[in-house]
Amino acid sequence: MNFLHCLVHYLVRVAMFVWHPVFRVQGRANIPEGGALFCSNHCGNADPLWFCFALGPQRKVRIMAKASLLQIPFIGRVLKWVGVFGVHRGSNDIAAIKTALSTLKNGERLLVYPEGTRVKESARIPAKTGAALFATRTDSLVVPVYIAPRHFPFTPVTLTFGAPYKMAQPGTKLTPEQLQDCTDALMEKIYALGEKHENQSC
Repeated sequence: MNFLHCLVHYLVRVAMFVWHPVFRVQGRANIPEGGALFCSNHCGNADPLWFCFALGPQRKVRIMAKASLLQIPFIGRVLKWVGVFGVHRGSNDIAAIKTALSTLKNGERLLVYPEGTRVKESARIPAKTGAALFATRTDSLVVPVYIAPRHFPFTPVTLTFGAPYKMAQPGTKLTPEQLQDCTDALMEKIYALGEKHENQSC
């Protein structure tokens, strides 16, 4: 299984690099060795692939994605095989919440997109509080991640890992308002990584 996972990883990586041959990863030292909740902005369909490339084939991660993706013939089976699980957006999906919580409690890595959908570079939408709930309920490290939007084929792709942190003290149960505050602060950290990347590129 590990061999097949690595094989698929490298095959997809080669295919993606034909489209975007330059891939830069910043902040690798911020990747925790154990379990953590990775929270990223979302600007393109291939974002989860670039994230997995940045982690490397030896660091497996579970990814929360919209449930409809898992219903696509063949693709859905592959996504499930590599650790993707679905969430029904716009509803209180208890099964998805339980899967996310158990993933973190088991010391695994989990990737979520707090905004819940792809967002254009110039747009900012309110993020949902699910990530903050997962982090505080499981006392998990949170790692902000920023991936720069790609405008054209063959343009460089840059993914940045921010410093991991804890959202609240262990055992703290936050109110909905506090969860929203934690979520807003998280998104500021994510987009601050983007601003830093833009300044370095100038």
